[in-house]
Amino acid sequence: MKNVNQTVINKANTVFEKKDDKYFGYKSRFGDIVIGGAYSYRFVVHYAKTNQDVVIIPGDVNTVTTPVCTTLEERLWKPEKTAQARRDEIVEQAKADVEKLSNYGAGVRYETDVFTKATCNVEFVANRDKRTVVALVKGVRTGNVYAKGIAKAAPSDCFNVHIGKAIALRRALGLAVPDEYLNAPQPTETYLTTAEAYPNRIINDSREEVGE
Repeated sequence: MKNVNQTVINKANTVFEKKDDKYFGYKSRFGDIVIGGAYSYRFVVHYAKTNQDVVIIPGDVNTVTTPVCTTLEERLWKPEKTAQARRDEIVEQAKADVEKLSNYGAGVRYETDVFTKATCNVEFVANRDKRTVVALVKGVRTGNVYAKGIAKAAPSDCFNVHIGKAIALRRALGLAVPDEYLNAPQPTETYLTTAEAYPNRIINDSREEVGE
């Protein structure tokens, strides 16, 4: 453990060391952790929330996670976000992504061939019933559709027009689609009249009127 803050480790009641995707018991004053035993992230998070003075040595052995739990109130991790909170974050991320990629006000410079770039606008066509969003990259001068991307919600997924727009636009522009867009947690809250449910399952939480 060269260059590790040894003082912090010495004062801790329990120490885990992260290697790849596992956390190994490194020290336990209470004897409730097997030294050298492998533990999951979920276990370590729960342990850190319910015990004092827990330290994690991450993959980079030159650092130690902070803050260290020193009182009942000070925990290594804040409470994990709910699925709904994480989904809300992803929706906001998608909105910002669309605005940035669309470059509203200046248009999108789309490479139509090796030597030519066209200034384009982005047009979205969303269909609530089909649970799809289509992104059309259209030339400002010509009106030609130079690229098209499609996003479709799986039957088991809740449709969200903002996430759909981000996926469709990225596909139209030939960009990678972040995994969080494709695997966003399903909503757990009904927003009164702004969400559609069928039966006991939210099928649309776009929170805006979706054009046909």
